[in-house]
Amino acid sequence: MAVINLWAKQGYMSTPDGQSIYFWGYSKGAAEPAQLPGPPIIVKQGEAVTINLTNNLPEPVSVFLPGQTGVKVGSQFVKPQYSGGNLISFVNYASPNGGTVSYTFTPTRPGTYIYESGTNPHKQVLLGLYGGIVVRPEDYDENTSRTAYGSGTDTEFDREYLIIFSEIDPSLHQAVIEGKPYMISKHHPRYWTMNGRCAPDTMLPDNAPYLPNQPYGAMVMAEPTEKVLIRYIGAGIDSHPLHPHGNHTRIIAMDGRLLKNGARDRSFKRFTVLVGPGQTYDQIFQWTGLGYTPDNPIPTIIPNRRNLGIGEAGWTMWSGSPYLGEKGEIPEGVVSFNEVGEYHFMLHSHSEPKITNWGVFPGGMMTMISIYPTGFLSPDVGVLSQPVGKE
Repeated sequence: MAVINLWAKQGYMSTPDGQSIYFWGYSKGAAEPAQLPGPPIIVKQGEAVTINLTNNLPEPVSVFLPGQTGVKVGSQFVKPQYSGGNLISFVNYASPNGGTVSYTFTPTRPGTYIYESGTNPHKQVLLGLYGGIVVRPEDYDENTSRTAYGSGTDTEFDREYLIIFSEIDPSLHQAVIEGKPYMISKHHPRYWTMNGRCAPDTMLPDNAPYLPNQPYGAMVMAEPTEKVLIRYIGAGIDSHPLHPHGNHTRIIAMDGRLLKNGARDRSFKRFTVLVGPGQTYDQIFQWTGLGYTPDNPIPTIIPNRRNLGIGEAGWTMWSGSPYLGEKGEIPEGVVSFNEVGEYHFMLHSHSEPKITNWGVFPGGMMTMISIYPTGFLSPDVGVLSQPVGKE
């Protein structure tokens, strides 16, 4: 049995433009800070799971598990909770200021799922009470059978990333601090997040000490020809059109359902994927490139340096060379963040206002897919690890 311990807490998230925004989130330990998003829950198909929630917030909070069946509290199936004829929660909840509740279930299907508060969700989920669940297939093995949906499903992968999308209206968060009403019909996001961060923070490493409440980066790193499993989760109330540059992705599953009809493969390729609220996508990204080397020159005249887009003054992800694994000269006074001549392809929302931070570009729902020379990346890059709090 897998036992997951969560705490609902308050905290403050940071944005690249210097804002500190109050939020509610799940934590992985009694002494750990609230996280945005909550800790990933990684379990196996057919494995009994218990989620223990302790609520340190001033109102009832719960864990709602869309896509999971047979969820119980004690010996009873979860059910909506009412008070005075008014709906309080879609599922059993933990009472304010120290209340607890335990949910049990056994996942029957592999895939990607969301967990979120089912109590006052139009408020609590937008405040940050959400996270991701990955259910491994029964025959999954880290060393011998690394697949998303089991052997024979054509879902093998070399590296794996989980990216959760949401949006933030600072007016909601401020209203909660001040105890004032907030009309959800007036919801007006100013920030858009990937794994709880706005660009360019999305490209910072996991567990950066200066982002204690936002521990997960959203940068995808791989090597040529590798199969990269990218799991999308829509956690807000907006739909987000996401696409990577560099190549299409092959959509292999939606909402934890493998796109296969009997023996017939129903997977398909897309450049832009519209991720709706509560929706999940599993997709395979693979970059093969054209194999250029300095001995096999690109048959194109490289533009004059004055005509090259270098990026923001003083920094660039360009290596100074068009060849993978090669670094060349860059303009004087420009600092390059390109490590070893890797390629960087944007992965971002194609709703352009969402790649800003309160209207300032670049920012928001944007990160990079980085293709490194073969043999450079460690095998533990692109691995979803078990979270602290699982027993």
